[in-house]
Amino acid sequence: MYRRICQAFLVTLISISFSSSAYSSSDWKLTLRVSGGETYGYCIAGVKDGADDGLDNAWDIPALSDSDDDICTYFPHPEWDHVFDTFSQDIKAPDFPKEWVFEVVSNISGELTIQWPDLKDIVPDKKAVLVDIDGGGQEIDMHASSSFVFMNDGYARRFLLKISQKVSALEPPEGLKGRLGQREAVLLHWKRGYEPDLFGYNVYRSNVTGNGYQKTNYSLITEHRYIDEQTEKGRTYYYVVTAVNTSGGESGYSNEVKVTPKITGKRIYK
Repeated sequence: MYRRICQAFLVTLISISFSSSAYSSSDWKLTLRVSGGETYGYCIAGVKDGADDGLDNAWDIPALSDSDDDICTYFPHPEWDHVFDTFSQDIKAPDFPKEWVFEVVSNISGELTIQWPDLKDIVPDKKAVLVDIDGGGQEIDMHASSSFVFMNDGYARRFLLKISQKVSALEPPEGLKGRLGQREAVLLHWKRGYEPDLFGYNVYRSNVTGNGYQKTNYSLITEHRYIDEQTEKGRTYYYVVTAVNTSGGESGYSNEVKVTPKITGKRIYK
């Protein structure tokens, strides 16, 4: 209790030190709202001219929480070496791409839902992706979906928010083909792109055709080929590829290819 009172006193001093206009004049702020039943918590990511990606006392707000809170949502920043190491608001410089790691801790059993109610009004012209870091790395297109549901296990769950410029001129890769290689690895290749701002490629895989794609590469692919060794015999995989520019923007999907590692080891080419 004493620690919480001290934290509240320090946050009050920080708030008094800066006018309220310092917060309202941000270029944009995005609310990440986490709810379970009628209980919720939230944190705010944003950018502003004059801010930087480190600690800005004028715009970065410490998070006040204790073990009795039902849902705690915050940006962890122990590297800032501040009296607080978690923040409810994190404002960065307005260059792109930008990333924020945030955590959710809750004593609520069952499903929790992350929502971003003001995304389409705040950054309609930017690519926005939510990555479930501790849930297998699933990526969610935040413009295509309005929420993400996950099962709370009582431990801190990490997520990554990525905001980048949308690709307008960069075309999807063409001529994607796939075949089986040694030990049932899937070999993919496609036509090389020659756009001046092309930076690399991402490969996505699904167990069904047309949707449900999840990224398979951990780092950006710089060649126009890829080997997927994480396959199972007898299971059919559907692949697409995207192009990524120097600003972090991503193109649409290429054509889809289907590859099935056969139990007999027979090669197929689609």
